[in-house]
Amino acid sequence: MNNDKPLFMQIIEMIEDEILSGAYREDELVISTTQIAKLLQVNLATAQKAVAILADKQALYKKRGVGMAVAPGAQARILAARKEEFLSKTLPEFVQSGKKVGLSSAELVKLVKEAPDV
Repeated sequence: MNNDKPLFMQIIEMIEDEILSGAYREDELVISTTQIAKLLQVNLATAQKAVAILADKQALYKKRGVGMAVAPGAQARILAARKEEFLSKTLPEFVQSGKKVGLSSAELVKLVKEAPDV
């Protein structure tokens, strides 16, 4: 928890990453807001805000009396949202930054093709 994004956004990304990786499966309980707050040493309200946003995005749902669980289809929704953000924000910023330093479109394509898989 140490970049320029607000803490609640970092928590959202952390839980989404765990859903995408399969660490949390559909209908499986996720870490509680109390556990998040203690583990990451953040205010409980910050953890609650992150979980509420994930519920609004239909990534999580409340299992009555038990806690929050991964919603059916959450993995596909998260992946689609991240792809849309990449295509609408990250990619244009990458191209614009490359152009600013004098790289042509062909050079950018070549760099992407030659980039090591991470």
